[in-house]
Amino acid sequence: MTTPVVSIAFHSGHGHTAVLAEAVRGGAVEAGAQAHLINVDEITEEQWAVLDASDAIVFGSLTYMGTASGAFHVFAEASSKRWFGQDWKDKLAAGFTNSGSKSGDKLHTLQFFQSSSRSWRRSTA
Repeated sequence: MTTPVVSIAFHSGHGHTAVLAEAVRGGAVEAGAQAHLINVDEITEEQWAVLDASDAIVFGSLTYMGTASGAFHVFAEASSKRWFGQDWKDKLAAGFTNSGSKSGDKLHTLQFFQSSSRSWRRSTA
């Protein structure tokens, strides 16, 4: 059996989301996966290749003004060619977010992650 590869693609405005991303990485490693942290605000071609080779991608972003951060939206738009190709077909996806506001509309951020990952499956079905 091969070791699963999990990548955590995240954007952190003030470090809080980075702390959560590290906790997700730690949990994945503890469960026996190889895990990679990828700060989408500084993503490299090598990191795009890591995402392409991953079995699962966990998205993380702060919720700002009712949705994922602008930097995360830039990443999502840049990943669209992978949605419409075969690069991310059949990957597992998950997501997490945080906000300093009790009503920061974190649900909308999670729904944004879900609709993005659903596009992979729709585009390859």
